[in-house]
Amino acid sequence: MKQLTIYMILFSCVFFWASNFIIGSILIEHWDPLTVAIFRLIVIVLFLGGISWKAIYRTTFTRNDLLLLILAGILGVSINHYSFYASLQHTSPITAALILACAPIVTSLLNKMIYHESRNGIFWLGAILSFVGVGLIITKGALITISIGKGEVLSLITMLSFALFLIIVNHLSLKMSAQSITFYTNLIGLLVLVLFSFTILPQTNWQVAIPYWFLLILSAIIIHGVSNLIWNQKMKEVGSTNASLLLNFEPAIAMLLSAVFLKQFPTSVQIYGSLLILVGILLCIYYKEIKAIVLVKKTMN
Repeated sequence: MKQLTIYMILFSCVFFWASNFIIGSILIEHWDPLTVAIFRLIVIVLFLGGISWKAIYRTTFTRNDLLLLILAGILGVSINHYSFYASLQHTSPITAALILACAPIVTSLLNKMIYHESRNGIFWLGAILSFVGVGLIITKGALITISIGKGEVLSLITMLSFALFLIIVNHLSLKMSAQSITFYTNLIGLLVLVLFSFTILPQTNWQVAIPYWFLLILSAIIIHGVSNLIWNQKMKEVGSTNASLLLNFEPAIAMLLSAVFLKQFPTSVQIYGSLLILVGILLCIYYKEIKAIVLVKKTMN
């Protein structure tokens, strides 16, 4: 019963992360994507600074660590946040969610290139299936004909920047706490975006209805603050592998929420593409286990 409760808590985190695609689509109807990113980062930095100030204050890092923090802040926060909200101006939350779902596979491929990690044929089959699924989605079913829109390109940038961010954070986590990495990368990302916003912020619409301000603030705290903290805490109790399986539900939840709140329903191409992506992700996550099962069956025969 206790384990079921933990899984329900973890699933709620995935639910809130998936809701960010719908909330982002709503917010950019009232503010510019750059403004939304800056406002939400201000809330996130203040929230993280308030609950983790002791860990942040005691953090020490080398010049190399600082350079990696700056790079992570630019890639995983500045570029990632802006491209995420900008993509929602030109494509549906469903498409954005499905493309972003491939981030773990791209991260694994980059780790293979950088750290020469071994991968077997099952993993590569999964990677190919996932990329074919993404190809179907971004070309709207015309794999041969190039018909990629601005929104799909921005979603790809969001996914790639997040994958690179994960690799850098994984390296930094060997020396720094998760609270410190999260705070400093968000702070750096915020400062970088502010530098490019001097022509945008003076034109900011301050007359937006109060409910949308509450949505912006509360969603930033719950999605990027509370959910991340709860996930990191509860994930240890069931194991990262078991917890990561729940992440595969994120595109499906985004589809459901998009249909309910935005009246946007998945097309047949998006459904076929999502199935390929899901199968590919499962193969990439469990390629070692699948190979072991195949070897055991061969031995028994």
